[in-house]
Amino acid sequence: MRLRFDPEDDQGFDDTRQRLLRRFDEWLREHGFPDPGQAIEMATDAGVALDWKHTYGDGDLASWPTRDVAEFLLDWCPRKLSVPQAECHRLPVALGAFLEFLDAEGLRDASAGPLVAVLGAIEALAPDYVEAMGDPSQFGMAKALFGAAAADGVNLGDDDGLQAWMADFNARPEDERKRLLPQAAPGVRPPRPQLPPVFLPGEAAVRASAAVAPVLEKFAALADYVGEGRKLTQKGHLSLADARALVDLLHTGDVMDPRFGERIFHTVSSKELPGLAQVFAWAKRAGVVRVVHHKVVATKGSRRLAEDPGAFFDRAVTALLDLGPLASQRDPDGWFAWPEVIALLDGLALPMLGGPYAAQGPFPLDDIVAMVTDAVFDTFEFRSRSDEDVARRIAADVSDMMDSLALAGVLTRSGLEDTEAEGGERRRGGSVELTPAGTAIVARLLVEAGCDAPMAGRLAEASAVELLEAADDLGFAGLVGEVQAWRARRTAEQAAREMAGAARQLEDPGLATLALMLLADIGVEVSAPMVRELAVERRLRGLATCWLVDHGLEPATALYDPDDVETFVAVLACRLATGGPEALVDALALAGSHDQQAALMGRLWRLPSDATMGVLEAIGATHPAKAVAKAARKACFQHRSWAATA
Repeated sequence: MRLRFDPEDDQGFDDTRQRLLRRFDEWLREHGFPDPGQAIEMATDAGVALDWKHTYGDGDLASWPTRDVAEFLLDWCPRKLSVPQAECHRLPVALGAFLEFLDAEGLRDASAGPLVAVLGAIEALAPDYVEAMGDPSQFGMAKALFGAAAADGVNLGDDDGLQAWMADFNARPEDERKRLLPQAAPGVRPPRPQLPPVFLPGEAAVRASAAVAPVLEKFAALADYVGEGRKLTQKGHLSLADARALVDLLHTGDVMDPRFGERIFHTVSSKELPGLAQVFAWAKRAGVVRVVHHKVVATKGSRRLAEDPGAFFDRAVTALLDLGPLASQRDPDGWFAWPEVIALLDGLALPMLGGPYAAQGPFPLDDIVAMVTDAVFDTFEFRSRSDEDVARRIAADVSDMMDSLALAGVLTRSGLEDTEAEGGERRRGGSVELTPAGTAIVARLLVEAGCDAPMAGRLAEASAVELLEAADDLGFAGLVGEVQAWRARRTAEQAAREMAGAARQLEDPGLATLALMLLADIGVEVSAPMVRELAVERRLRGLATCWLVDHGLEPATALYDPDDVETFVAVLACRLATGGPEALVDALALAGSHDQQAALMGRLWRLPSDATMGVLEAIGATHPAKAVAKAARKACFQHRSWAATA
């Protein structure tokens, strides 16, 4: 069945639409919808989604990525769909059922993302959709007009009555018309923030990652400790005796009765212990423990932590974001408290994760700190402290937020530096990387926030050649996601074999270089035998030899063979492309002294390689030895003259 239609192909679309909805109606009744009226309503709502796909979307009825679901539910429906808010809740349910039907019938485009992820996005977006459907500020002109007419008691099926109402409406004062139609002259709607396609880990990887979130172990230990009840203080804090036991049991890193020099500062309240206070508040918000009659008790649900810790992951992350990754660590009555800044930083928690999400790998914390620092200074003015002091405080706060998210199992941190800062030791710098479970939940949160967060996988079944040839259109971040999806469908050996084969087939040296880079990512051990096979072929010898040297499988001297200058040109071109002029100069030094390098230029200009001119021009422009640079410029002239007459 053809499922993609151009906007002009109304007849083809209408025929397929009728066939799909008729079969959908039958499928619903086969799967527990015996009420014909309910099945008809579901099919009608699914028809609205199909109409949007054909008229406003890409025309591909089989492809429903999360970005399309978000645009349909949060943008088009509130603007265009004239359905009372009390009745609009059926549509997301119908859309989800229709996608399940397409999947069951083998008609859904799987490259649009895993069905469970798209259904999760629909469920997550449904409350915002219902709210938007009742918000007049989001209505389009036509919908706002009809809504105002209906509110005045006009039967919208009565053309004469509607025309009379329109004439009366147009005669009203401008202020009244504006009041009734706040969107009567809408501006350009801002586009949703768009992220590159990201490969979402499989369900098994996500569940395994969620199950080892560090905070879940602390939750389980806390629930086991409080059991059927531990008394709290009058202000609702843990007693000092319980706090002392829990600091050790939960490994919160807090210090009871800290000593500074010769003086001991006695801890008088558990709220002075930020690590424990955070876990305690977090566990309450997540439903692990609750307070009853001035006692904290473990909930019945907390028993599931031992049986299935991963089931608490989403709840734990949601609870942390509700509390605030930073506010949950801070005493609002502490010295130099800045609650407004803390609120802003906590509000930026999801945008902070956008970079690591798009990078799909380690992301420098300094880049996150720079973004957040700009946002803080754009929002607040600080008079009592210097900009440098404030910036240091922001960096410490962001680092602490990353520690909270790491405790939640959303990300991991690496390359940390321990530096002395206000309030004690802080872990600074390094990079952060989302866990599989973190990637999955951030994807959902981004969609809920209205971002366009597509999922990679369009090229998962493509050949390695097709994948590499799409690199320019995908961009770096998009390519990373597609490569991950492509590799997930293959063993390491299969992926390496296909990628090595692509390097052989591709004439473009840039794509061949990219293929070798991906071979390293697949794994040096599995790829090395295949790269050695490539090194035998004259066209790829230079690239392959560089790869072997870079991974310690050949000595650097293997890059230069005085009897094979053609391969050496390829080596120099590779070094220039991957390491710049400095790497080029270092590689050229393998030819010997500056005099020997200059003499080599006289041999290089006669080579017909496409890389010859670029290498000579780079040497002539950047080599620090004047004699070598001059010889390279002369060789450039000779190569041009020779090429023109060849």
